[in-house]
Amino acid sequence: MANYSHGSMRYAQIISIFLVILGFQWQGNQVKASSGFAASFTQERVRFDKATVDKDDSTSRLVKRDVDSKCVINDIQTKLTAHSHQHQFNDSNFSLMLLWAGSDGKELLALSTLEFAFFASQSKLWVSRDFGKTFEGINHMIDDAVIKKNGGIFKSPHDPKRIILVSYTETMDRSTTKLYITKDAANSFKKITAPFYLDGPMTFHPSDESWILAHAPYQNFQLFLTKDFGITWHPIRENVVDYSWGSHKMDKNLIYVVTDDVNPANDKDPQEGEYNLLRTTTLGRTFEVIKERMYNYGIQGKFIYVAIADKKDAENRILEVSINQGQSWNATHLPVIAKDRFFSILDMNEGMVFMHVDDPGNTGAGTIYTSDSDGIIFSKSLEKHLFPKGGGVTDFYRVQSIRGVYLASQIGEDQSIHTVATYDRGGIWEDIKAPDGMKCKDPELKCNLQVNNRYSKLKGVGLPMGPLSKDSAQGLILTHAHVSDALEISDPDVFVSSDGGYAWHKALTGPHHYAITNHGGLLVAVPAGTGAATNIVKFSYDEGHCWNEFQFSEDEAGIIVTGILPEPGEKSLNISIWGFGADDHLWRAYTIDFSAILTRKCHVNDYMSWVPHLDNDNAQGCLLGLIETFEKVKPDSRCQIDPEYERPHEQHRCECSKGDYECDFGYQREDNEQECEVSPEFADKELELCINGREEEIRTKGYRKIPGDQCENGFEPTRDMETLKKKCHNDGTNLAKAGTGGHKSRSAGVVVFLIVFILGCGLCGFLFLLYRDGKLPCLRRRIASYSYSALTESDDLEKILDLDSKEHAYHDTSDEDMIE
Repeated sequence: MANYSHGSMRYAQIISIFLVILGFQWQGNQVKASSGFAASFTQERVRFDKATVDKDDSTSRLVKRDVDSKCVINDIQTKLTAHSHQHQFNDSNFSLMLLWAGSDGKELLALSTLEFAFFASQSKLWVSRDFGKTFEGINHMIDDAVIKKNGGIFKSPHDPKRIILVSYTETMDRSTTKLYITKDAANSFKKITAPFYLDGPMTFHPSDESWILAHAPYQNFQLFLTKDFGITWHPIRENVVDYSWGSHKMDKNLIYVVTDDVNPANDKDPQEGEYNLLRTTTLGRTFEVIKERMYNYGIQGKFIYVAIADKKDAENRILEVSINQGQSWNATHLPVIAKDRFFSILDMNEGMVFMHVDDPGNTGAGTIYTSDSDGIIFSKSLEKHLFPKGGGVTDFYRVQSIRGVYLASQIGEDQSIHTVATYDRGGIWEDIKAPDGMKCKDPELKCNLQVNNRYSKLKGVGLPMGPLSKDSAQGLILTHAHVSDALEISDPDVFVSSDGGYAWHKALTGPHHYAITNHGGLLVAVPAGTGAATNIVKFSYDEGHCWNEFQFSEDEAGIIVTGILPEPGEKSLNISIWGFGADDHLWRAYTIDFSAILTRKCHVNDYMSWVPHLDNDNAQGCLLGLIETFEKVKPDSRCQIDPEYERPHEQHRCECSKGDYECDFGYQREDNEQECEVSPEFADKELELCINGREEEIRTKGYRKIPGDQCENGFEPTRDMETLKKKCHNDGTNLAKAGTGGHKSRSAGVVVFLIVFILGCGLCGFLFLLYRDGKLPCLRRRIASYSYSALTESDDLEKILDLDSKEHAYHDTSDEDMIE
């Protein structure tokens, strides 16, 4: 689903003025972070001469490679004009939501809404059954109901034909909700009155297409369940403040709910630590408490994390994990944090966890840790990771087109922000090399590729979208970026990598909307910019090296483009361009069928073998113990890939090296180094932790194989976990356990010293916060210490491009209470 708004530009101007009033300004043309707040900036004039790159506008023209005649496609205008269609909606509502609604990719729903404060104008609903070429108004099928802008349309992630529309009631009654349900891609609707007022999302089951959960705060915070896709609902629990299904790796009937000992419907705010985490395996008939006095939780894959109070100091928080659906818990080996800091899960793919732990002092940064396969033992992966508290925004990004590659933003010693990447799933982070031939004007500066993502957009950079990659387009990444020594605020250009982020080239000058289709065999882009109208679409069939242009509208004034919507599932080469007229503000849709250009089907000779990670001094292309070989279309093939074609994929194990290991608990790597050295805080100490009620001693040479790594032979450091006779409790105290070298038992004096030292540091930090902020903690609202972020979850059928929001992906910031 895409959500567009032509009110967003005026909102951006208001936000920019508001930021200046608050003192958020720019230093030079770089984004900088200060110790007081990661998004505050020093006032100076923009210094355009610093780290500025020589622009080469020829990259956005028709021909880039003079020696390749295939780059030029003859008679583009005639061919594509015959395969293009325009539809003008006689509607100027501020917001337009789009979603593909059919299994064959032909059906497209469009919903326009206009809401301002307490006013909601008549919404309008259309459907197209020919890839967006023509639209038919179907308001009469839903009784001309006024559909909500926010939380007004939900589509099943399992069956695109199943959609639920949520409308306002005529009397604005908050005891029921009027739903319009279709199971046949808007060919028919069934009107249902749900016995509760829906004020939030509908949560679909991870595997069953008919099971949905919904929350009703106005009905005593009840949680409702439907097993027939919204036709009938029944309550399963009261006083619920948060909830979720079990993950796809858990039992089907699992539901987790968070309840409060204090009735949340009362005026009295709940006390800290009075949340209970419950689960039901009977779809709500019975519940059991699996964790008491917790603050927040997150579920993904096999992991369940909860933040609880440290029994040694109730002002601090620790994180516990369960990998058996909540039957037992273990304290993680992560730092104990104060309650004004937070944890955040960044990614939990492939059986390991990337966890952000906020640094003390509201610096806007923290440390990324990576876990073992059980999610208990964590090791440092990246320090000074940008994640400003309060903004709920991070640039952490998992590249979907290649295994093991992630991008992130890091704060430097001079408080500038720069991009780093890991190509081995968090083992080593490094700068992204600038494209060949692109250098800084100042020869003393070392320039790299600086990727613009959510944080740049939050700070007003002209950024229509962030990095884009798809698992069906192996190795391909598109992103907005600069070549500089730090992130900049000037308009970024579009860069493309076809090898998973090792090598890059500048593809287009200036901001663009862009899309990937034809399994990477076709890239489409439309110029973007605040208030800038266009009638040109650009496309490339060779991974962004050569671009041709097509004028999709005869209107020379063009339209203000709000987004590109490719057909999901890559079953066709239809691309829809959406926008509104600069003068009349009427919505328009242009559908272009690029099969007029890619006329022939790809054959065997059009493909080539590709081994990921073969660059960057990796002679074999081995990552996580595997050498993989994929088949991808040759850049100059200019053919149409069969969507049903199954590409060969080969895997071979390779010999182990230090790159297959991350640093064990108590060890760390210096930047870009392979060796793991003892962390200063753990020098001459034994490493012990508590797992399942028994104390374990870690005997290690400093290396731990990365979870999921399948290498064999070669480098094999010893690592043992010896179960000691002493019993222990998972109360977080194990996080500070370290005995003196050469002794199995720890001295009681050492333990007491460590506890006093930690409490003393906490007290000093606490007094500093009081001095700096002039506030008493008892006068502030509770700040949850855990943040769950599903930043890596995506749905090709639910592409969200809400230009009124700060992010394209869901993120639950822990700076807000669980009850809002």
